[in-house]
Amino acid sequence: MNKKNMIWFGLVLLLLVSYTHLYPQVNAKMLRYPDVSGTHICFVYAGDIWVVEKQGGLAHKLSSPKGEESFPRFSPDGLHIAFTGNYDGNEDIYVLPFMGGEPQRVTYHGLSDRMMDWTSD
Repeated sequence: MNKKNMIWFGLVLLLLVSYTHLYPQVNAKMLRYPDVSGTHICFVYAGDIWVVEKQGGLAHKLSSPKGEESFPRFSPDGLHIAFTGNYDGNEDIYVLPFMGGEPQRVTYHGLSDRMMDWTSD
């Protein structure tokens, strides 16, 4: 390989490496598990629960404890959000006010519990 080809090879390699750093891969934990109430939308982003007004605007994070939250669901009256939380290696159901606060643990089962939806009662 001559010197000119080595320079071109080096430049192409440098461009490829730079491109991967300038344009990182999309996070697969983007907006997931959305639920809609009369006035708000809740969803999981990066393992935490977020809420935004239904007509749009800035979302705010409701949860940030160590662990992963998933499947947030509004209560029928829209005042609470129940979700599956994995904080100690086991998935349990938790509830918190829709505008934020301390999550309250609902289930203490040894196996994984997953929030699917609220019942009307």
